[in-house]
Amino acid sequence: MSVTPGVVRGISELALWVTDLDAAIAFYTERLGFAIVEADFDPGHNAFLKSGDFLLALFQRDSPNTALANDYLARTGGPRGDVYHAAFRIDPVGLDALAADLRGAGVSVKGPVEFPSKRRSYFIEDPDQHYLELTDR
Repeated sequence: MSVTPGVVRGISELALWVTDLDAAIAFYTERLGFAIVEADFDPGHNAFLKSGDFLLALFQRDSPNTALANDYLARTGGPRGDVYHAAFRIDPVGLDALAADLRGAGVSVKGPVEFPSKRRSYFIEDPDQHYLELTDR
């Protein structure tokens, strides 16, 4: 099989299992500025949130209520796989202010971390302890 380099252009959606959908929605909307996609919102079960052209899907771990997620859980017996962290690209001009706002709201923020590539990042956890990087690139 021959695959053209660069065929994957980016991540269009990230789907996370959550234990408390309302807490997750509040975190992502109130702390990171995501907006609920009302047409795709199933209270108590799942929510799709948008920021720019990025879609974040939140699924209640014990009751996702979509055919695809229900089939996945029936097939696998539960969520599986391990992800270290996800990185959200933030406008470089607003990165430090966002970190300060998060700290002011009581969120534990690590950083800034400055990488040899000159990329700057902060690290946080959401209510389900997903490790998130907020980065300028």
